[in-house]
This record gives sequence, C-alpha cells and structure tokens, in this order.
Amino acid sequence: MEKKAIILNKIGDIEYKELKDEYIYKPTAQEEDEHGTKVYALQNGEVGDNDIEVEAVLGSICTHEVSLYKGDLTHPRYPMVPGHEAVHRVVKVGKNVTHLKPGDYAACCWYMGQWSRKLIGPAQYAFKLPDNMDDPANWVIEPAASIVNAASYMDIKPGDRVLLIGAGFMGLLMIQLVHGYPMSEFVVCDVKESSREMAIVCGAKIAIHPEQVEGTFDKVIECSGSQAGLDLAVSVCGMAGDIYLFGWHRQTRTIDFKSEHTKGHRLIHTSPAIDSEKEYSRYWPKTIKLFEAGVFDLRPLITHKYFAKDIEQAMQDSIKREEGFIKSVFYFEEWNS
Repeated sequence: MEKKAIILNKIGDIEYKELKDEYIYKPTAQEEDEHGTKVYALQNGEVGDNDIEVEAVLGSICTHEVSLYKGDLTHPRYPMVPGHEAVHRVVKVGKNVTHLKPGDYAACCWYMGQWSRKLIGPAQYAFKLPDNMDDPANWVIEPAASIVNAASYMDIKPGDRVLLIGAGFMGLLMIQLVHGYPMSEFVVCDVKESSREMAIVCGAKIAIHPEQVEGTFDKVIECSGSQAGLDLAVSVCGMAGDIYLFGWHRQTRTIDFKSEHTKGHRLIHTSPAIDSEKEYSRYWPKTIKLFEAGVFDLRPLITHKYFAKDIEQAMQDSIKREEGFIKSVFYFEEWNS
C-alpha cells in the first residue's frame, strides 16, 4: 500500500506526501481527556485481533481542520496527520472481526489522523457503508452523526416555534433532520443568500436574514458559532425556552446573564463531547440508516471537490468560504461512480 498521508507540517503549511515515523504519535492521557475520547488510530504497525487496517479513499474538510491549519486551535505537536471525517476501504481484519471484510467501505469513529493511506484502529468503532456507493463524498458519516447526537439532547415538542441560526454545512444537516418535526413554525436565518436558498432545498419552509427575525421562539438551535448568532439566540428565545448550542464558538463570547436570569433560559451544549461517557459512536449505525433512508443527503452540500495533491488549495478555499461554498472534500484516488 502507498505509504502517504496529508501532513500538517506546521500552522499554515499542509501537503500530501510520504508518511514518516515522526509524524505518528499516540495521544497522552491528558490529550485524550481534553478531547473527550480514548479511541485513536495509528498509521503504522500490525493489525490486532480486534482491529482493522484501512486505506483512506476520501477526506472531508471540517472547520476543525481549518482551525488547526490557521492556528485558531493548536495541536500538542507538529507535524501531524489531521482529519476526522473520511471514508475508508478495509484492507485487513483481525481474527475476531466479523462485521467487516477486506474490500468493504467503512466509516470509522476514531480520533484525528484519518487522512492517511494506511490506518489501523479498533473495529468496534468502524461501521460498514453500502457496497454500491455512487460517490464516497456522499457518505461522510461523522458530521451527520454529530447532528443525530445533538438532536437526542433536544426536547422539541409538538407545536413549538423553533428558530435555527446559521445555515452552514452543519446547520443544513440539522435542517435535513429536524424539518419534519411537528413544529408550529420552523424559521431558519443566515446572513448569506446562497445559504438561505440551500436551507429551502434541505427542507426549511422559511429562510430569512437574521435582521428579519421577529417574535419569540420556544426553542432556538444556534449553529452559527458566532457572537452575533449567540446574541440573537438570547434575544429571541422566549420565557423558559431552550437554547441549543451546537455551533463551535472558537473564541471567548459574552452573554447577557441579566436577561438570561429573568427569562429562565436553559442553555444546553449539544456537541459530541456531551456524550463522551455514553459512547457517541452508538449513533453511527443509526446515522448510516438515515443516509440510506434519504433523510441525510450530502449531494447538494458538497460544493467543492479536489484531489489529495491539491490539499493546500482545498484548505484555502475552505477558509475563504466565498458565496456558494458549503463543504469541501478531496479524493485520494480516482473515483468512478
């Protein structure tokens, strides 16, 4: 197998090249604790009885990797193999592994380091994808599994008036999942016109600019990860309402707790970390079934496609996020759909 990987050499420097031993590391106990996971994968070594070896077919660029590249989030050590959203092909299986076989496509609920042509990890957290995938770009499971996890902590009741703030990639996945709930009204807002248009494609009935939001809401789903989005959530959430914080706020934010006290809001973090002790991976098989049922559909959301050799351009475009950009992926090899 080709021994290459995407390597983040340092902040602002990324490329696809030969994998060397110094790029490979095992997270320390502190790192595992801070990231809420003990499931990691290795880019070298032999397959254990309960492991599988896979090769990356496709990588999907998340804001997490963008933040590592920009230095907004710093990693304990560079260089490193990044990536936690990917589609893999199984190469080898350990003797105790029965649900996967060589040649299967798999979604792996492992830690960072998945953008590698060779990867070994626990089979327990790897889940089979359909044999007849039209395009691996349409079967990136991790982001949608995060949405399913988040929704399990939301208490949206029949008849609720619900506002979703931020129709980026994750917000659009949230719309695909929750738009069918029996809400009296479901309003989506975003500053970008193209995002509002895509919100309608994903199932929203109303998609408006944040300045057009009126009235109060029983539940607010905050997917923007911005101060403006947080401010809007606090201002329009009604008495004793719930604010579900899903967007990742990578900077220090402020919040009006005087208003929060008088309104009695419940602010609930719904990132995967909330589920760290309950095995977030349990949502992955359910999420794959939702893909198969057509609830999640990535086809209109993957707007930019590259090859691994073009990872620098892919990262730059993922930073700029110009009008019409939603999500970028890159292929490790030619794919014939």
